[in-house]
Amino acid sequence: MPGGTCFCVSMGTGPKATAGFDLALTELSGPHRFLVETGSEQGSEIVAALPHRLATDDDIDAAAEVSRLAATRMGRQVDTDGIQERLSGAHDSPRWAEVASRCLTCTNCTMVCPTCFCTTVEDATGLTGTTAERTEVWDSCFTLDFSEVGGSPVRGSGSARYRQWLTHKFSTWFDQFGMSGCVGCGRCITWCPTGIDVTEELGCIR
Repeated sequence: MPGGTCFCVSMGTGPKATAGFDLALTELSGPHRFLVETGSEQGSEIVAALPHRLATDDDIDAAAEVSRLAATRMGRQVDTDGIQERLSGAHDSPRWAEVASRCLTCTNCTMVCPTCFCTTVEDATGLTGTTAERTEVWDSCFTLDFSEVGGSPVRGSGSARYRQWLTHKFSTWFDQFGMSGCVGCGRCITWCPTGIDVTEELGCIR
């Protein structure tokens, strides 16, 4: 059952997994069971080591129906037609300032996003001065010092940081990786303490 903030159908990423997995499980009822699909050699090895039976045509049809019904029950939707061009041309949209007035730049959205991967490094020396270590830690493009260059941030305002995040996810990610940076899971909506809805913002930014 999709959550109220899901919009993976709009992003073409679900609800059925089609690639990039080891095992994909679909829960079925009457009787309760799971249909398991293997997507890699490692996945096949795991299934071979477990008690199982071959799926029947009825099992396969039931799993397809689960995915079909889930696709009709999305809690949100996004119009992705021309979204890259729309965002790249909206650099000076007044909507950025409006959403920034509500955004706390708390980084919740980036911490729960399954595709965000920004990191930074922290250097530390021991009290004796004889040891030093560098540690890579999670970071977010919403933090003020993330874009710091020469002692000051390139994106000093909340509106600039929100614009960077949204434009990267839905526009420039295509230039980097040939696909959208958003999978439509809706976690950023769920975990935003001020209720900012990315699907609403995408509809308002022109």
